[in-house]
Amino acid sequence: MEITGFQMRNDFKITILTPEYYTYGSMVIGGVLKDAGYSVTLQKGFQNIPKADVIFISLQSTIHLLKYRDQILNLPGYKILGGPVTQVPELALEQLPVDLILKGEGEVTVLKILKELELSPKKDSTPQLTLDPDLEMVNNNPKVVKGTKSSLKRPIPLIPENISSESIRGANVYIETHRGCPGNCGFCQVPCFFGRKVRSRPADDIINEVKEFMEKGARRIAISGGTGSLYGSPKFNQVDEQAFSNLLREISNLTGSSNLTVPDVRVDLINDEILESINLYTNKWVYFGIESGSENVLKKMKKGINLDEVRNAVESARRYGLKIAGSFIVAYPGEDDEDFQATLDFADELMLDDYFISIAEPLPGTDLGNKIVEIPFNENPLFIPGEKYKKYGLSLAEERALEFMLESYVYRSLPQPMTAELFKALLDEVKSQGKHIKAVTPMLMGG
Repeated sequence: MEITGFQMRNDFKITILTPEYYTYGSMVIGGVLKDAGYSVTLQKGFQNIPKADVIFISLQSTIHLLKYRDQILNLPGYKILGGPVTQVPELALEQLPVDLILKGEGEVTVLKILKELELSPKKDSTPQLTLDPDLEMVNNNPKVVKGTKSSLKRPIPLIPENISSESIRGANVYIETHRGCPGNCGFCQVPCFFGRKVRSRPADDIINEVKEFMEKGARRIAISGGTGSLYGSPKFNQVDEQAFSNLLREISNLTGSSNLTVPDVRVDLINDEILESINLYTNKWVYFGIESGSENVLKKMKKGINLDEVRNAVESARRYGLKIAGSFIVAYPGEDDEDFQATLDFADELMLDDYFISIAEPLPGTDLGNKIVEIPFNENPLFIPGEKYKKYGLSLAEERALEFMLESYVYRSLPQPMTAELFKALLDEVKSQGKHIKAVTPMLMGG
């Protein structure tokens, strides 16, 4: 990649900062900038940050807008914010002292931004952005630039030397195979961020990338794009079994099947060929987004599935000897006691191998995020005191999450005993989720 008509200063330095772990997106942007000839450093955390002319800040979680505000305020250089938190840029601008926000995909647009930064520093050594019409502004906001959709054919990411120490749900890295999802789930940012049309990366590029990550020390690889089986999707809401199977086989030949995971699959986007490939080439786990055992709540979520489809998917996965994990969301707007009990009963019926349970988190730009701001605190289960576990000071939402987590150890294919240590860990997890969402909700409401 070249920046035409643009002469870089040899000493122009860029740092890409991620607060808690090396995000895949930050590595991709780092690779693009390095390939363009820039001096780029990946930085995890706020300790010993190298001096830079421009700092790209990649934030994944809305809570980071509050959690790291002071640290970001004190960063030197021209600060550009990217990542999923930019879906509602006005919110990010209210909370963070940054110079520019890049909304959406950044591979192409970061080079345009840097082209427009004057590389002759002012007295304060901070570059200045000239508002060139080549950069598309969002709502005519001169501090927000809209990203340009990429073809997904790009340079190898900038991979940190210590990638082997990363552990994100058990994987060193989640490698992107495609973007977009035809689903319309009200709680998910994937369609908001990348669109509902699936765009897949060339298989050779993915394989070469896996090789590079492994050369740098990565061993446990997860592939993702929202819904793993959509790789190579020929049409809206269809799977290409052959493309998916070939990709898994090629990656598995490098990593070994026990080190390859497909973390997320929709129950309505599988078939026998897909399940057989997961069985042959991965660690034999399949992760279904089930979310609720109430048809009523599934409709409110705009999940696009029904309980019979879940039953059929679980039964099919078992025929191929796969271990099955299910993700569930509690306290979704409109969920009442009967809906919650229906979810517990459904989880009991399924008897999965593992469960992931979370409180409904309102992500900016999603249907759920928009709904939450319309619910008064006294009607939001996250702010209504619970009764069953009153001595722990839990809200109704936290109480439901804890009850489900406790019951999930009984509902499993291999039930596990509840110990004091496990109970404390689950209670801490529920309180952490609740604290996070309680902090974010008033922010979304403008409070």
